[in-house]
Amino acid sequence: MPLSVRALIAHCVNQVIRQYYPEQYCSLCHVYAVIGSNLASIVLGRVYRPVAGLAAVDCGGGQLMRMMDNSAFANPAGGSYHCWIESADDLVAECEVIDLTFRHNHVYAVKNGYGWQRELPPDFLWGPRSDIVVQAPPDAIPSAFPDGTVWLHETDEGWQWMTQQLLAHQNAFVALTAEALRLFQASLPPDSRLLPQPAEALATMAVAEL
Repeated sequence: MPLSVRALIAHCVNQVIRQYYPEQYCSLCHVYAVIGSNLASIVLGRVYRPVAGLAAVDCGGGQLMRMMDNSAFANPAGGSYHCWIESADDLVAECEVIDLTFRHNHVYAVKNGYGWQRELPPDFLWGPRSDIVVQAPPDAIPSAFPDGTVWLHETDEGWQWMTQQLLAHQNAFVALTAEALRLFQASLPPDSRLLPQPAEALATMAVAEL
């Protein structure tokens, strides 16, 4: 059964990042956010942006995996934070939220000392903010979330850090986006008119517009 466009975007981003970073992939949420926002923008003719901030994931059994170290954005050694994607245009009434790393939550949790006690997570989250993001202030996050939801909070420090990453690694992001776009195009039916422009030009345009 053919994948939906959203599922194909998620698949292509994951394949490319795992190809180039086979050991680190589940810790590279910012790369998923940048490449994913580029590819989604190109394919869907929308404007998506990579977002960085704080997050919490329900691992089941009363365990919350908290990625809440806002000081990590200023720490060269890194720390516990998260990156995701949001729509940045007004083509829909409500902001769309996309998390392409959701498929790795159980692996990341175990690597960081949490026992995963839920069903395996879906490959990705993609939908209106009200359907995906748990609404709560940072000091009152509930102890359990509905399936397919996550707590997210963008911070100023995260925004500044993401901007720095885009500038510092632009060439790498262009190359990875072009690779993901080529894979996406190769997965389309031969008569598809979804992407009439060359992959390389579109990838360069997408990163330049960030």
